[in-house]
Amino acid sequence: MMKRKIYDELLRWKRESNGKSAVLIEGARRIGKTAIAEYFGANEFPAFLTIDFSKASDDVFEVFKDLSKMERFFESLFLALGTSPLPNGSLIIFDEVQFCPKARQAIKALVADGRYFYLETGSLVSIKENTSDILIPSEEEALQMFPMDYEEFLWACGLEFEASAIVKHFQNREGFDPSAHRALMKTFRTYLAVGGMPKVVDTYLKTRDFYSVDKEKRKIIRLYEEDLKKIDQKYGTICHLVWKQMPAMLSKHSTRFIVSSTDQRADSILFANTMEKLIESKTVLAVYRCTDPTGGFSLTKDAAAFKLYFNDVGLFASIIYPSTKGDEQDIYQRLIFDKLKTNLGMLFENVSAQMLTANSFEPFYYSWSEESEGKTKSYEIDFLIHRQGKTTPFEVKSRNVSNKESLERFRERFKKRIGEKFIVDIKPLGFGDNLTYLPYYMLFAVR
Repeated sequence: MMKRKIYDELLRWKRESNGKSAVLIEGARRIGKTAIAEYFGANEFPAFLTIDFSKASDDVFEVFKDLSKMERFFESLFLALGTSPLPNGSLIIFDEVQFCPKARQAIKALVADGRYFYLETGSLVSIKENTSDILIPSEEEALQMFPMDYEEFLWACGLEFEASAIVKHFQNREGFDPSAHRALMKTFRTYLAVGGMPKVVDTYLKTRDFYSVDKEKRKIIRLYEEDLKKIDQKYGTICHLVWKQMPAMLSKHSTRFIVSSTDQRADSILFANTMEKLIESKTVLAVYRCTDPTGGFSLTKDAAAFKLYFNDVGLFASIIYPSTKGDEQDIYQRLIFDKLKTNLGMLFENVSAQMLTANSFEPFYYSWSEESEGKTKSYEIDFLIHRQGKTTPFEVKSRNVSNKESLERFRERFKKRIGEKFIVDIKPLGFGDNLTYLPYYMLFAVR
């Protein structure tokens, strides 16, 4: 089992709740929710049991309709599952809980009973849909889970020392020597190629074959596209169309997603519903524009101006590069060794959004125009986060930095309210002009 950061959050939940609340792991499909839940159950409890509601029998569903007598409930549940009762203090996992809303509603009574701990996993789209006829339990804590971030990828590759060295060097504001930097960037580019889907990472570690890696990624891409089409059919949205438009927007380094490309208006009800379902699916990350970068970003969020990124950079790489056998090995090798002639800005920007989000930040972006000598000039900051009580701006670059004018103008406009200012690029850690030049492999250390 690959090490995941959410494990520590689950340990905290167990310690603090002491069985008085359940925990719900939310996230996209294929990111390892069930695997981490069962690993947690096997390591931290006397025993555990998984009830997969996507496969459970009608008898199991029927049991959750009556919780008036808990002894009878558990007797009926274990009989329906064909298993012996668990010892007290064990963990029961409600996998794909969205398929059984009554089980989720039962959490209140189950945690009050006190004999077991409860962990739920599910897809947020269906979870939110299947709540109209049930009482949402207040005895439930939600944890967000994402594909493996870069630090988790390093752990999986057996590079724990490299991960800790990167954190240490960032904290000390100390760069690596040129040869170490080149090696670190090569490993980071491998992450761009592979991504963070656990099954894909496992395939890479076992085979080192990018054709096999790409096949696994394309299975997930097809699954996501099928899910989005189902959402569209059910809700009358255009999630799949928006998903298909994303690569073109990112390849152009668009200042925002062009809603008119879908023949819709950003303020239409249809598009608002589409965005809601896309975000709930966790297949995309939405970064909105804020109109005031010095206060609460959410208070000045421009709902009509946003950028969309894929939830996993590895999936994005497979979407934009060929799928013919033989091409993958060549494309990915050139990506890893920095031999691709194409601009990799879209991959670097996508992975930056991922890493900031995985570190529990909610990134926004900021754009503005200024008049000078009768001309209007536009500026943009790629990402803004709140960090250490200050507004922290990030500009991301894929090649040698040639233009930092937006960051300089931003600093002049808001200098009293902003903290450390980062240019994230492919060069070693450096400092100058009151800016921090941060190599991509070090971005996960910004916390």
